[in-house]
Amino acid sequence: MAEYTLFTDFTSLNRKNAGNWVANCSKLADEAFRNSSNKTRLLGNLLVLEQYFNTIKQGLKENDEEPEAIVYKAISMLWDYLNNDIKHSEFEDFANNTYACVLEYMVGEELTDEQLEFYKNNFSDNDINSFNWTILGWASYLLLELTAIHGGRIDFEEFEECDFIDFAEIDEMLNVLNDACIEFAGIDCQSSTAKDVMKAMEDVYETPLFQSIVFKIQKGLNDAINAKPEDYEKLRNEYSQYSILPEEFAADFLEY
Repeated sequence: MAEYTLFTDFTSLNRKNAGNWVANCSKLADEAFRNSSNKTRLLGNLLVLEQYFNTIKQGLKENDEEPEAIVYKAISMLWDYLNNDIKHSEFEDFANNTYACVLEYMVGEELTDEQLEFYKNNFSDNDINSFNWTILGWASYLLLELTAIHGGRIDFEEFEECDFIDFAEIDEMLNVLNDACIEFAGIDCQSSTAKDVMKAMEDVYETPLFQSIVFKIQKGLNDAINAKPEDYEKLRNEYSQYSILPEEFAADFLEY
């Protein structure tokens, strides 16, 4: 029997188990949501994504910037799907083209003529902050998973066998937050050696700052598991007020 679950009190874990919890959060979430519908799984992602996005918005505002309009559009499509206001067929082209643009930015994947036209029509000419792409990547990833689940057109092989919404992007978020909190929490990292970095990472798990992040993730996922469809809009409004980091760290976070 596992020593801990997704909803175990993180502050009660020893350093090794805390590290394992962080490294395996998505797997723990899959286990916790094993008997949940894809809409419940989507809601869980959205309640965490909203908090992450709010921190990004706060950081951009400090620099007199705004998220790209397409980021809001992608997240709104996910909520619209959740509330039965849009069908997968209405966003499959958008999902494929958006994810292609994310890959072009992240790994240099070449765009087709159609995808390039989509980019020109949906992105500004500004130097787009990388965290716009992070949030857009998460949203388009979920849109493609939904498209695959419904048997829609998929341009990317990695989604073809998708049967359920997963929580992989939460792991990606935690990796970045873990690194950032070493600095934000004032943890002393003696050197860049693996031993010292690992110690610093484990030290972070014992700080109220990082523990609050885990609590926010747990609360969002727990609220999703217990939600009924009539609760979705209320939760959307509630989580639009939350952020994953205290606001004073938002601008500095965008440097990671």
